[in-house]
Amino acid sequence: MSAVTTTGRTDRGLPAPMLVGGAFVLSTVANIAFQAGNILFTDNDPHGPEGPIASIVSISAVGGLALAVALAVALPLVRRPGGAKAGAIVLGALALVAVPFFWSGAPAVFGATAAWLAGLARGGQPQSGAARAFGIIGIVVAILGVVAVFAGNLAAIFG
Repeated sequence: MSAVTTTGRTDRGLPAPMLVGGAFVLSTVANIAFQAGNILFTDNDPHGPEGPIASIVSISAVGGLALAVALAVALPLVRRPGGAKAGAIVLGALALVAVPFFWSGAPAVFGATAAWLAGLARGGQPQSGAARAFGIIGIVVAILGVVAVFAGNLAAIFG
């Protein structure tokens, strides 16, 4: 069975809103929830430097900004094949550049949005060349970003 139908649209995978929204929820929102749990269930000083409150503020700001930028780039470009190709490349590159900020969920959001524009989401028009490569890189970065958020927080809890 082929992943592409005769119309040229991808018929497997997650729909674009679930792909991008899921990346945001599983990285940014989950990390905020871990920090809130740190406040609620530990005796750590939440107001300390690099404490949970400061972390919540920085995660929210950077993660929210990444989502806004990703959608601002993607929404106008997704309907035009040439625009979608350029957007996939730009957002895939942003996912790689944002890797040091994995704690915010920014790389996951940029990567998932690059995958969407590259046609890797259900109903998407599959792209070729560099756009497809950056879409694949983007989805890998998104998955690794989610794993890093959960692994880092679970290691902090149990380690």
